[in-house]
Amino acid sequence: MYKISCLLILITLQQFQSCCLSSCYLREKKFKSILRGNYKNVISYENDSLLISRKQNNFNGSGRLIGMLFRNQIYGEVKGTHCQINYSIIIQLKQNYELNTLILWLWDQQTRYYNLVVYVSYQEQETVIFDQVAAFAKAIYINFPAQFVNKFRVYNRNGNSASSATNIIKAEAYYKV
Repeated sequence: MYKISCLLILITLQQFQSCCLSSCYLREKKFKSILRGNYKNVISYENDSLLISRKQNNFNGSGRLIGMLFRNQIYGEVKGTHCQINYSIIIQLKQNYELNTLILWLWDQQTRYYNLVVYVSYQEQETVIFDQVAAFAKAIYINFPAQFVNKFRVYNRNGNSASSATNIIKAEAYYKV
C-alpha cells in the first residue's frame, strides 16, 4: 500500500510539473508575440505610431487623404511623405518592439534612384540597417538582425534622380519568422 501511495504521489507531481512547464511555455510564447507586434505591421494608425519629424517633412494631399505613410492604402490621390536633402523622416513606435524587417514603399511613377540611409534606434542608440542607392525600386525590403526598436529614421542623403526629395508612400515594420 505504501509503494502504491508513493507511486501515485510521484505521478501527481510529474503531471503538475508538466502542466507548469507547458503553462510557462505558453506565457513565454504570448510575451514574445506581444514584443514582436503580434507579427503584424507596427507602423500604422492602428498601432499609434508617430511621425516625430513632421515639422521638417512635407505631405502630398489634403484632409484625410494627406500623404501620411501610416495608412493602409498605398495608392490613390495621395503621394506620400517626403523630406529634402540632409533631413530625415523619423517614425516613433508606440512601444519597444523586437523587429527584423522594414519595408519602404517609394514613389515610383517614374524610374528613380534614391540615395538614403536608414537607421533603427533603441534607447537613443542608432544602428545603420541600410546605406546605399536604391535603383528602380518600388519598395525597399530591409532585413536586419532581430533587435529592439523604438524609432526608425530615414535620412535623405542626396534625394533621388528626379528631385532632391525622398518620397515615401508607406512604411511597414515586422518581425518575420
